Formats: sequence, structure tokens, C-alpha cells
Amino acid sequence: MEWNYQTIERDGFEFLIAQNNTKGPNLYWLGSALYYPRVIPETMASKYHITVVDHRGFANRIDSTSENESTYDLDVVLDDFHYFQNHLQIPACTILGHSGHGYMALTYAKKYPNRVTKLVMVATGPNHGAPLLERETYFASFANEERKEKHIQLQTNFQKRIESHPEGLLNFFNLYCVSQDALGFYDLKMDSTHLWEGIRTNKLAFDYLFGKVFVEINVETILPKLKHPIKLILGKYDFQVAPYYTWDTIIEKFPAVKRSVLDHCGHLPFFEEPTSFINALELD
Repeated sequence: MEWNYQTIERDGFEFLIAQNNTKGPNLYWLGSALYYPRVIPETMASKYHITVVDHRGFANRIDSTSENESTYDLDVVLDDFHYFQNHLQIPACTILGHSGHGYMALTYAKKYPNRVTKLVMVATGPNHGAPLLERETYFASFANEERKEKHIQLQTNFQKRIESHPEGLLNFFNLYCVSQDALGFYDLKMDSTHLWEGIRTNKLAFDYLFGKVFVEINVETILPKLKHPIKLILGKYDFQVAPYYTWDTIIEKFPAVKRSVLDHCGHLPFFEEPTSFINALELD
């Protein structure tokens, strides 16, 4: 699938935007415009007109002034997405957020309800706080020995790289993500190194949004305010975020949230089980 790229400058950042040429329903995808086109399968890209936009954690910061947490305030990030949607003349449509970006999609639907027709959260836990701790228990009880050994090997390799660069690893985030492969992919042969090549991050954005804001976010106070159809698509072998069952009590309270758990995938259901993912996406 051919992707067209452009950059948009806004508020001291240069954001990358990726769009495919498919004439289909619009799908507005939040995250990294360099990473996600690499993992969106052909079967999906040939069905939807997809626009993938950077958030400030992945954008190129061109402002020479010092940054602080307010630079990455969640409301400011949501305003970026609203600006892009208007600038690119994307009509109200399905919005999708994967992993921590699911919280961005959730809060965007709350703040700009008229710009969203359906909310899709993929591989997103209830938050990055207490539910996230359950993943260790889940991994210990559900993962087989081969997966556990692969994880130990990847962690050992990652630690050696850290120790060999006392000045700090320039591509720490990328290497960290690769070190999580045994937690994130059903296929244990998967090496995600190539997926992260060339991707840069703004550390403070991730420390603040993923390490503070998304730890404290309470989806139960947001869900009642949404009138959109809500899809939650999770992988049974996802050990990177809170396990699928940590949503049970929330879904009991909010039956409008339609959850699908795919059996043969991890943290990237659209990548590992594209057909099942599309079926779950379109299920009424």
C-alpha cells in the first residue's frame, strides 16, 4: 500500500501525517505517522481511507525554548488532533487509538463529540495504574516457558546495551520497545527492530502522558459522557498492557462498550490477526 506523507507545523512542532489513497470510509488514527503505516495490513489499508497523525511525543520539536509538562498537556494534544482533522478536511468519522493512544482517542471523543462517529480503542487497558500491575500475574500464569525464556533473553540483551552506554542510549525508547517483543507478539519469532527504525520520541511527553496522566485517568467518568458506538479490541496474548479481563467490571457497568478479544495475537491485533480485527471493527 502506498502512503502519502506531509508535515504540518504547529506550536513549535513539526508533525508527520500519513494518508493512503483508498476511497473508503474515513479512519482517523492517532499516534505515530511513521510507525503505524508499517503495521497496518494491506487488507485494512485497502478497505479504509486512513489518516495517521503524530502526537507531540513523536513530532519533531523545532521550538528552541525549553519544554515542560504543559507543553504536552493532554488538552493541547487533543487540540492538535482537532486542528489536523479540520485542516485536512476529514469529516466526522471513526477515531482509533492503540495502546496508550486509546486514551487520547477516548478523551478526543469526549472533547470533540461532533467530529467522531465511532470510538475504537485497541490494546488499551483501563489505565496505566493499578490494572497494569495485573499483567505480571497474567504473564506468570498464562505464558509458556518458551515465551518466558525469550523475554528473559530480550531483557538481558537490553540491559547489556544500557550498561555499555553509560552516557545514555540515544534510541532508548526504540530499543525498549523491541525488548518487549515476547510480551507484545503472539509469534515468538517476531523481531520488531525494523518497525522502529528512524522513529524519534520526545521523552518528556511519554514520561508525563504515559507515566502520569494515563496512570490516573478514570475511564468510568468519561464513558457515561459518550454517545458514540465504542469498540474495544484486545489481544489474548497481550502482556504489555493490563489483561483483557481487567475490563470485566467496567463493561458490566457500561454494556455499550463492545469488547472483542482475539485469540492469536498480542499487542498489535490489526497486525497479527487482520481479518479478525476488521470483523471486530465492523461488528454491530
